[in-house]
Amino acid sequence: MRFHFAALLGVAHLVFAAPFHNCSRRLPDGMPNPSPSELEQIELNAHGTLPNTPPPKGISALGITNLKLIAFNELFEVAFFHQLITNITEGVMGYRFSDEDDYNFVLNGLKVILAQEELHVLDANNALAHVGIEPIEPCCYTFPVQDFDSAILLASTFTDVVLGTLQDVVERFAMGGDFGLTRAISSVLGQEGEQQGWFRIMQGKVPSELPFLTTSDLNFAFTAIQSFIVPGTCPNIDTIPLKIFPPLNIEGPTAETGNIKVSFGDSDEIDEDMLWIAYINQQNLPLVEPLQVIWRANGTITAKALFPYDAYLMNGLTIAAVTATKGPFPDAYSVANATLAGPALFIIN
Repeated sequence: MRFHFAALLGVAHLVFAAPFHNCSRRLPDGMPNPSPSELEQIELNAHGTLPNTPPPKGISALGITNLKLIAFNELFEVAFFHQLITNITEGVMGYRFSDEDDYNFVLNGLKVILAQEELHVLDANNALAHVGIEPIEPCCYTFPVQDFDSAILLASTFTDVVLGTLQDVVERFAMGGDFGLTRAISSVLGQEGEQQGWFRIMQGKVPSELPFLTTSDLNFAFTAIQSFIVPGTCPNIDTIPLKIFPPLNIEGPTAETGNIKVSFGDSDEIDEDMLWIAYINQQNLPLVEPLQVIWRANGTITAKALFPYDAYLMNGLTIAAVTATKGPFPDAYSVANATLAGPALFIIN
């Protein structure tokens, strides 16, 4: 199969929407409440079925938070892939292929991914409903991508975050005693990894990113998704007991050691002499570097810090967060607990 993604034509700005408030476009296939016939078609498209093993009779508080975050994330992915497929099939500028084989290959793959993400939503929401918890509903979404290549880059980035977050999900299930939920989530980890390998190939990268994928924390994932949500359009986001951190802007590093520049919101409580940036990369202990403030004006702090690529071979996804302590941090969870702003996400290799 030959790929001609460099031959994509034109530029388009996408706004993805789901069915609430001023949203103009509904999610596909009756989601998140498909009819029996719609579910049957989703399973055919996904090349597989929803698990027919019943959820546990009881789920811990940690487990319920996990399931809410999974459903929240998967709903936004359904909206993303649905609109990407729509742009391709409607021949929107920036999403046109010069080769029919490439068009069919990519479109068929995306349709399978969409259906599989729909089943992930239903599996999480069904487990919540099984223990009497209100299922998570979709929001309105906006995705600032201009063409197919930038859409695949974004998909690759949020899939990397998902792969790190599901590691945290499995650990939290274990901590809450929800062992009956770990096997299904582990199978989703494998599916997302297969998906990510395909995205990487389409970017001209080797399919497998790292020997041990970067870990994350539920709160970082929950915060990252907020940048794709139209404010005020999520019916029950307030039922998800996770943190939303102030944003962190970063000039992402290249594959070499050097200083990076970051900016984030200022406040009277922030001591500029007590600021650090923590880097989460692979399965290593978080790295911490001091932040040197460059200027502080108009409610924004701009600072610089070392990105120590060479010393730690910091390939793959790195999650960066500003903290008011240098740690040491034993894991991603402890970084999230100390975060003032973040996460910033970048991928090398």
